[in-house]
Amino acid sequence: MPKIFTSQTFSPQEREARKDFIDKHTPYIFCDGVLQKGVSVFVRVRVGSEHAHIDDFNHYISTITLFDAEHMLAKVELAACIVSADEHRGNAEVAFSIVPNKDVYHFNAQCYCTKHGLWQGEEVKVTVK
Repeated sequence: MPKIFTSQTFSPQEREARKDFIDKHTPYIFCDGVLQKGVSVFVRVRVGSEHAHIDDFNHYISTITLFDAEHMLAKVELAACIVSADEHRGNAEVAFSIVPNKDVYHFNAQCYCTKHGLWQGEEVKVTVK
């Protein structure tokens, strides 16, 4: 089983000293706070909040995976150099379309950096009407 990095992997002092590095590797989830059963919705996952991750042939975000608790809902594989070009650098971001069919979701996301391994963001709890 590969080691999964989170911001909590680091001590408070390390988190402060390496906040740019940690942010570049952390997947963040964006979703409406209340969903409706049976109504399709997009759940977006973006790697990095304030800082863009490097994107070259030897060092890039290769996968982004969305989970409900421990159950994988969706996964995408990304090619190198797909989110940045020369002087324009972007964040890897995907939108997963889901149709909610239960009362509560505990979304979490993981991404894989080809140089720094597997990273997981914070869980987002979403209520379904």
